[in-house]
Amino acid sequence: MEHLLKRTDGPVQDIDRPDVHGTPPKMQEICNQVAEALEGIAPVLKVRTDDNFCSSVDVTGSLDPRDAWPMNILQNSRHFRFSLEPPKGARYWQGGDKVTIELQGAHYEMTDAHPFRKSTTTIPKAIERIKKWLGLFPASDQS
Repeated sequence: MEHLLKRTDGPVQDIDRPDVHGTPPKMQEICNQVAEALEGIAPVLKVRTDDNFCSSVDVTGSLDPRDAWPMNILQNSRHFRFSLEPPKGARYWQGGDKVTIELQGAHYEMTDAHPFRKSTTTIPKAIERIKKWLGLFPASDQS
């Protein structure tokens, strides 16, 4: 009985999850497209993908350089976080050319000045929407 209660291999994994056993995330190609298209658009930018809970691409960044952040905290800068997810509430990416794009969070002055509506669109149009929205804000004076 004691051997049944012992955990030897770390957390329990769902065998149906796409990222188990080294399988690459399903949205990796989209992640690479987004990272390439947005390169240099902001002083701090991180684009990553994951299939842990559901497929998604996360775009996080700041329009201010890291050394200009008050108390070295991202949320004190002009930060933003977008997510690109499979359309129509699907849990995992099944291919296709559409994604749902949503602004998960941003500095309050940015969202108050220019709201960003969640939408389902093609991948190139989603990238253009991110570029257009970020282009509405002036570059940091402290670069």
